[in-house]
Amino acid sequence: MNRSTGFGWQALRRGQVTIQDGFWQRWRDLIGETTLAHEFEELRADGHLDAMLLDRRMHRGRALADPWAEAGYWGGSVFWDSDLAKWLEVASARLEQTRDPALEAHVDEIIGLFEQAQRPDGYVNSHILTWRPHHRFKNLRDLHELYCAGHLIEAAVVHSEATGQDRLLQVARRFADHLVARFGREPGQIRGYCGHPEVELALLRLYDATEERQYLDLWRYFINERGQSPNFFEQEAAARLDLRPFRQNHPGSPYAYMQAHEPVRAQTKVVGHAVRAMYLFAAAAWLALEDGDDELLATCERIWQDVTKSKLYITGGIGSASENEGFTRDYDLPNENAYAETCASIGLFLFGHRLLQARLHSQYGDIMELALYNNILSGISLDGRSFFYENPLASHGSHRRVRWPWWCPCCPPNLARLISSLSGFLYSEKGQSIAIHHYVNSEARKDGFTLRVRTGLPYAGNNTIEVQTEAPVETTLFFRIPGWATQHTMTINGAEVTPRVEHGYAMIQRPWASGDRIELNFDLPIRMKFCRFEVEANRGRVALTRGPLVYCLEQVDNGADLDALTLPPDADFAPEERPDLPDGMLGLVGSGFREQVRDDGLYADEPAAAQPTTVRALPYYAWGNREPGEMQVWIRRAVR
Repeated sequence: MNRSTGFGWQALRRGQVTIQDGFWQRWRDLIGETTLAHEFEELRADGHLDAMLLDRRMHRGRALADPWAEAGYWGGSVFWDSDLAKWLEVASARLEQTRDPALEAHVDEIIGLFEQAQRPDGYVNSHILTWRPHHRFKNLRDLHELYCAGHLIEAAVVHSEATGQDRLLQVARRFADHLVARFGREPGQIRGYCGHPEVELALLRLYDATEERQYLDLWRYFINERGQSPNFFEQEAAARLDLRPFRQNHPGSPYAYMQAHEPVRAQTKVVGHAVRAMYLFAAAAWLALEDGDDELLATCERIWQDVTKSKLYITGGIGSASENEGFTRDYDLPNENAYAETCASIGLFLFGHRLLQARLHSQYGDIMELALYNNILSGISLDGRSFFYENPLASHGSHRRVRWPWWCPCCPPNLARLISSLSGFLYSEKGQSIAIHHYVNSEARKDGFTLRVRTGLPYAGNNTIEVQTEAPVETTLFFRIPGWATQHTMTINGAEVTPRVEHGYAMIQRPWASGDRIELNFDLPIRMKFCRFEVEANRGRVALTRGPLVYCLEQVDNGADLDALTLPPDADFAPEERPDLPDGMLGLVGSGFREQVRDDGLYADEPAAAQPTTVRALPYYAWGNREPGEMQVWIRRAVR
């Protein structure tokens, strides 16, 4: 099914797009061949699989997690089911790409655990059923029940689409039907919502797959009910006799943490937990598109502008503070203490993708691309076996990837599920038109019309798009012109054309025949980027970018004390192949200065001497894969 709302664009689905060769196929296959197996073994070692047996003797965490018992995280965590579900989603997408009997066996094993744990009324949650069986939906603020349900539903939709089987989908639909019965404004229903938005995204995917309007109605209810007065979480806490103060030190309103401080449509500034905010507004943007709701869409666009104009790291990271894993004030973007959670950038990517279907504007694709190539990809090591939870823009050497973030393993499977399903984010259709948002080696198919894209990105700007069609057809193709491309050229069958560019998309309408070939080339200048004065951490500093990639310095290339390095405003950098970097990766090399250590006392009448030196940078996503040491994105400017 490929349902169209008639309002906006519709993404081409994974099954219509095949990623072939190149940068993203290598990453997809690394995750499919290495990361999936690694994550499965870590989930098993953590106790995620045993937790589904609903036996307290089996429902335990690693010894390292014991101190969390004081915070209520005894045994397995409240969100463990979601990690299993995300893994199932990744594995299902992998099975759509290639047959793997061993992986199929693991998938079937976990599906069987969910089937066994599900109650007759459809409810399933290993933590609640093991430790608090009489407390279903009594602490929606904290216990992640609907969040876990959401990830299970999303995994089930992908599993059904990828394998043609419905075992997991049946589990998910029984749970979703239970939620439909329990939540809403009718007598006897719970007039609440989850503290961690996610089920909203899941319900829209389930509705999209089944066209069952009850899922659309519940999705709409959750969006419209959140933040209404009186506050549901206050009423819920009183009902369970929980009189403890809630998040007294939270930046802003305590309920901003879970986007429940005011109704969605009334919000003008993004606040609170970054992942929760992005999931909520991605779902709200999709609802606005589904319902043709201009008011809700305007709210989402307002929030997007607030995020991208005053709270976005140059790497595509969002959420600067660890205290709330999220947002503080405008322009509060520290580097070494940046939180910039991997999952938050994934949420930003999803939010941008939804808005891109409503408004074909390159600003959304540009930010999606920025987040994907930088902050998101930084979250996984080059060997696919270790991960960042936070993604700072500077480090003195203590920030290292870990094999498994046992305290909250949300990011590893979340990153894996995005990359494994990346093919579903590359193209959109509207009527007879097709838009290309991201240049990835791929083949896209629609009603007998095929586009075959070949690209040199992210390290070269050449792109070739070949047309294959059963019969000549007139249609309009839209090509995103990235914001980093100061110049671009286009030819069709060797003849240069100058298409009209509107909102960052070049448009070509003409009859297309098999064999037609479009050459679209972008320049990839190396840029020195400067920051607004209001960002205190970046005053007097510059950053290096090339194409979609942000670059950084590492100690292994430049020696210790990276802050002693300075760059003149006209520093000349060039791409560089290096034997210590993976094949195909380009570093940058240029000239700068190193401030010399002085021995004439703590203070002096003259500035320290600066000696010319060679400066080397590598893509930010690749940092931390060699020997430990310092890292820095924002580099001091030399004073003339």
